[in-house]
Amino acid sequence: MFVEEKCTVCGECVQKCFYLAYDEEKAKTEFKKLIDGEPTPITTDCITCAACNEICPEGANPFDLINARQEETDTFGNKGSAQMMAGVKLMPSSVVKGDPGKPVMSLCTVDMIPGVVEGKLFEGLTVIKGGDYFCQIGWVHAGKPSMVKKNAQIFVDNVAKVVPKGGDFICYHDDCYCMIKHFLKEYEIDVPFNAIHIIEYMRDYVKEHPDQVKKLNIKIAYQEPCASRYTFHETDSILDELFELIGVERVTRKYDRGTALCCGGVVAGMEALSREEKDRGWKANLADAKEAGAEAMIMLCPLCNLYLRSKAYAQGMEPYMLVNLVRSALCETLTHGGAGKIYN
Repeated sequence: MFVEEKCTVCGECVQKCFYLAYDEEKAKTEFKKLIDGEPTPITTDCITCAACNEICPEGANPFDLINARQEETDTFGNKGSAQMMAGVKLMPSSVVKGDPGKPVMSLCTVDMIPGVVEGKLFEGLTVIKGGDYFCQIGWVHAGKPSMVKKNAQIFVDNVAKVVPKGGDFICYHDDCYCMIKHFLKEYEIDVPFNAIHIIEYMRDYVKEHPDQVKKLNIKIAYQEPCASRYTFHETDSILDELFELIGVERVTRKYDRGTALCCGGVVAGMEALSREEKDRGWKANLADAKEAGAEAMIMLCPLCNLYLRSKAYAQGMEPYMLVNLVRSALCETLTHGGAGKIYN
């Protein structure tokens, strides 16, 4: 939540935003309007990447205020996102039972990339997916954060029907981990299971099976999911450790970690933007990665993968889901290529 007593109205959150980039005076003026509940173009122009929560030097969580005002004023610039989220809840649900005593992994509602959840990493896991296990974080990108809170307890209860009390629950998507580790704490909702990020799970597997690893020796750029803004300091060092274990170098570039850009998926649906404006972010992102020497573009989020994989390939960078990058280091055959698609 936004912590007003921490906010100094310095304007950095809006001034340093790649998508808004207001000058200092406008940034301060418009953010003060946001605090006072007055109309401001911020609520329309913000693309909901949540980067400003990392940018804020005071830890005031400015994005949480922007997102709340977007809902209050119904001025978020991508109306199609809400329709998508409403449909997501209706996706068929299933539980594929694994071995007793092994963790449960949730694919949430993003099981749309073929040839990823295969191989040694997932042997014996119970896998759940569908609308019953929708973590709800997607509502943030529809400008309707109240829906996250409204459905939070339902999400926990549904997962708890499958995961034994105190059992391990692997979050395949960053959103699910963000929901459990950040939002449920904020809502003071008890979580009766142990959430493990897929990055941590893969890091531990690789550490425990060094004999299975053949280092890849390639340079990569990583596409940070928007939800990681809330848990970045918990997972980023683990990700770097995983990269080192499988022999890949994460190139140093402008748009990474705290300055990472949106993949462009949400931006593509912003009604008021021209095609040139919609393309500006992803083009800058991929050009930055290429110029830094990246040979491959790595995505954790399936939606980021769908939006960026062909574009990265066209720029000469092999696209991979992070899971498939790890599976490559484990010498597994990728039946649909690194990104769920075979390129000619």
